[in-house]
Amino acid sequence: MSRKTSLLTALGIAIFLPGCGEKSEAEKADEERAVIRDEKRKKAIEFYKAIAEQYPDDPKAAEARQKAAALEAAASKK
Repeated sequence: MSRKTSLLTALGIAIFLPGCGEKSEAEKADEERAVIRDEKRKKAIEFYKAIAEQYPDDPKAAEARQKAAALEAAASKK
């Protein structure tokens, strides 16, 4: 390879390689929102299960169990 070809190859690698595999700010923000949403879902499931366990005779306990199950089903689809 000539010196000019080597220089152009090195320049091309230097320009294009850093961008390979990196996520855009929008992609990073989307991932962050997904993590936050998943954490909120987990906390809600724990909350509904705790309500159902603490107050098993309360009419709202069945509703809490249903909500926990629905959130778990939605999470498993992802």
